Parts: sequence; C-alpha cells; structure tokens
Amino acid sequence: MNKRTMLHGLCAAALSLCTALPALAGPWPERPIRLIVPYPAGGLTDIVSRIVGDELGKALATSVVVDNRPGAGGQIGLQALLQAPRDGYTVALVVPATMVTLPLTNANYKIRPLEQLDLITIAVDTFLTLVADRKLGVSTVQQFAEYARKNPGRLNYGTPGAGTSFHFNNVILAQKLGINTQHVPYAGEVQMLNDIAGGQLQYALVSNAGKTFVESGQVTALAVTSSQRVRSMPGVPTFKESGIDFISDGWVGYAAAKGTPQPVRARLHAAFVQALRAPAVSSKLAEMGYQVVANQPDQFRQIVHESSKRYSELLTTGAVKLD
Repeated sequence: MNKRTMLHGLCAAALSLCTALPALAGPWPERPIRLIVPYPAGGLTDIVSRIVGDELGKALATSVVVDNRPGAGGQIGLQALLQAPRDGYTVALVVPATMVTLPLTNANYKIRPLEQLDLITIAVDTFLTLVADRKLGVSTVQQFAEYARKNPGRLNYGTPGAGTSFHFNNVILAQKLGINTQHVPYAGEVQMLNDIAGGQLQYALVSNAGKTFVESGQVTALAVTSSQRVRSMPGVPTFKESGIDFISDGWVGYAAAKGTPQPVRARLHAAFVQALRAPAVSSKLAEMGYQVVANQPDQFRQIVHESSKRYSELLTTGAVKLD
C-alpha cells in the first residue's frame, strides 16, 4: 500500500467517524429535545413528564417539547423513538408495562427493551393503595388477611386487565399474605372502584385513581405500597408499617434509543438528575405522592432485569394466568 492510498484510507475513516457521531460535532444540545410520552395527554405519565420536562429544559439550556404518542400499549411512541436519529434529541418515557409486562405477556409486542433502549434514569417510584369494600368491616392489613384466610376463595380482587403489573403485584401480595382469592379483570380502574364501593368486588390494588374514593369514604384504604407514607394520603400506613414486606413494582423512567453516543447519554442523565432534584420539582411530585429516585442507568437496568425474572417465574409456575 503506497502513502497516497494509506492517507486516503485514513481520511475516509475519519470522515466516517465524524458522520457516525453527529451529536459530538459541537456543543450539545443545539436545539430542542423531544420527550415522547407513549400515552394520552392528561394522565399520570404526561403530568410527571411535563413537570420534569420544564426543569430539564433549564438544565440543558434548551426547550423540551412533550410529544404524546399513545397507542398499541406504548409501542407507537417507542417506535417513534427508535425511528428517530440516535443523537439524544429524542427521548421517551418508559414504565413497567412497556419494559417488563408487555414483553412477557403480549406476543404482538415487538419492542425488546434491554436490547433496543439505552436507559437514562427512573424519575419516580409510584405506589399502589390496597382498598377494600367497607362492608368487610376491616381497617388494617392484618384484619383483611385474617378475614381472607377464613374465607378462602370467596374474595374477588380487580385489576385493569390480566397480565398487567397490577395483576402481578396482586399475586405477589396474596402470596405474602397467604391468602387465596379470585382475579376479576376490568377494562379500567374506575369501574373496578365503583364495584368495590357498591359491594360487587371485595378489594384491589389501585393507583391514584382511588384517592377520591378513599377521601369520600366509599372504600377503605388499608395500606400503600411505597417505602414511606405518601404526602397525599398521610393517614394510610405503608405495608412495612403493617408488618408486611411488600413494595410494588411501579415507576416512571426515561430512555434513549440504543446507540445514542455515550457523552450525550451522560449529559442527559446529569440533566435529568438535576431536574428531578430541583426543590420545585421534587415538591410537586411529592404532593402527587411520588418519591424521586434519579438513579444510575445500570441500577435502572438491574431493576428491569430483576422484575422481568420475577414476573417470568410467576407465569411459568402458573401463579399468574393470562386467560
């Protein structure tokens, strides 16, 4: 190989490298960040993302535009992320459904989370509340468990669908309490809560959708699945306080497409952490009952891996049935 050929090869290689790393060619970011929320506007994930997004924009000295892309169990939004350039200017919200349960339970779910996504951070841990029919006459988790053990197979619990994280968490709770109850899938939480209030359903683990039912006295709140009492329902004890080692798998996180340059991912992670720890943001999220996490990408990945393994075992043993 002569010198001219070698020089030409080196120049071509350098040009290829520059083309492969457009995000590193200058200061980053140089334009707005698109934050895809694969769910409708106005819901939990949208509200959290808008609170965090405003502060994230300040941390990055740019604007953050929330882009709601609902549909197909989150696939439409995540596919939009995967189809965008891998330059860090597009990130997406992820939750246990899109990262854990749907890959395990839905054959039509084509996203391979740990293969296709670079995880950034878990923003907040969410929580569920164990609520029961007032006519059961129970006011603590211990009383509820005792009642259920005395009436095996006679209590029904609701979830927003078979194979959802609600379903898995109910099965795990039943195992910890040593109770035998029956699953009734619903299309959503509101009808489920109405049926508990009306006495047609005995109990459920519910999201913030249950707060108004608790405050109005239509259902009895027995415990929350968070690691500490939540500001929005200070009178409801945690399961840990009730003597039960149970914290639900619930969180809101953010990810970029696999292949985003490492320096850009590091910048995104630092900015997300800064935004989440800003007093105004953490206070707003705490008022909603959510605890800021802001963990490292490898910690996030480990949580997804462990949840996937645990849920897979529940499916394999038949503890969670999808039909």
